[in-house]
Amino acid sequence: MSADPRNDPRSEIAATAARLIAEEGLDYARAKRKAAQALLGAGTRCSLPDNESVERELRRYLTTFEADDLRQRLTALRALALELMARLERFEPHLVGAVLNGTATAHSDIQLHLFTDSAKEVELFLLDAGIDFDVDSALAGGTAAGPVEELRFVLPARLPALPARVGVVLSVHDSDAIRIAPRFRSSDPALHPVEASGRAGARALRSLIEYAQRAP
Repeated sequence: MSADPRNDPRSEIAATAARLIAEEGLDYARAKRKAAQALLGAGTRCSLPDNESVERELRRYLTTFEADDLRQRLTALRALALELMARLERFEPHLVGAVLNGTATAHSDIQLHLFTDSAKEVELFLLDAGIDFDVDSALAGGTAAGPVEELRFVLPARLPALPARVGVVLSVHDSDAIRIAPRFRSSDPALHPVEASGRAGARALRSLIEYAQRAP
């Protein structure tokens, strides 16, 4: 006999983690750990929910409590991402993460994957553009699927739907990595195909923006 899902603490942990992500801007791993400690007590060991479960709860939370704000936020963040992608066109930028899949909170960064044989060219481009950035030194060279390095900076948003400054994360990958399928695709039938794709170039993102503008 299968276990009653109502007795599975992972469901409650997922819902609490989703609220922490939305309200406090925690990443998934920290949110799940904090939720487990809050619900079960510090030091209690249990199996944590997977990220897909937390994402479902986050989507439910945002559409329940922030529906109007969410729509305006996604419109503004995706437009800003498209502007950035136009500037970074030579590096084959693709949007990933919460701004693409529709779970962007007030704390979410714009996450772009770039594909180039020279990460230094990206750094030089940002320096020439007068953008002050930080390099994630924890990355030690990348793999076939992982980034060579990550560059982080903030941009002024100047839009009422967004905070005054929006974080941007550029994950720089080798050129050949674009042939590898994105890791975080979704099978949720309620999502637009571009939202579910896990990675979108400028043309796909533009089609998603146009679709959202036509939606009631």
